[in-house]
Amino acid sequence: MGGLMKLQIKETRHRVVVYTLTGLVALVFLLAVACGITGAMAWYFAHTQKTITTPMTFDRPFVSDVTAGDAALNSMLVRSLVNLRLNVTPETVDRQHELLLSFVTPEARSEMKKVLATESAYVKKNGIASVYSIEQEATDPKTGDITVGGTLRASTTNGSVSVDLPVARQAWRLRLHYVNGLIRLEAFPEVSWSASFNADSSGKSL
Repeated sequence: MGGLMKLQIKETRHRVVVYTLTGLVALVFLLAVACGITGAMAWYFAHTQKTITTPMTFDRPFVSDVTAGDAALNSMLVRSLVNLRLNVTPETVDRQHELLLSFVTPEARSEMKKVLATESAYVKKNGIASVYSIEQEATDPKTGDITVGGTLRASTTNGSVSVDLPVARQAWRLRLHYVNGLIRLEAFPEVSWSASFNADSSGKSL
């Protein structure tokens, strides 16, 4: 009789141990699943959460996340990059062009550096001060490239005499991307004036 009771107690203990281990395994599994779900949700929200920002020098906000920005952001980036390249003086041109180069992709940086060096040398040699006013802006729906059109007003200084240069109408095309919070400029050439810039809101030529 005593042996039978001991056997029953032993079997009961075994069952308790088995149930306990099974419960612990299930708990660990559930915790692992919960951690995976939490991690996935954190990654998702970190990469898709929208942020509304209004820069100090602009009067309108833009919406962005870590992967991309809206059209307003692209327009602001274009205007800022154009300002760095074209609104210069002999005193500011090197610093502005150096900052502009920091946004250029490694693949395009070498060629862009040569072009900017030539422009910088011309500005400093001739005492050029220039201001480019953007009047038109168009986005290519296929490539995402943004073309701006505007007027370049410049003057040259010879000693204490400042001489205004002829006003020039210029168009520039920028190919840029906003990836993982970083601005990447791939191309910034001068292009021919777009015919669309000469049309009014109804599409008729001016």
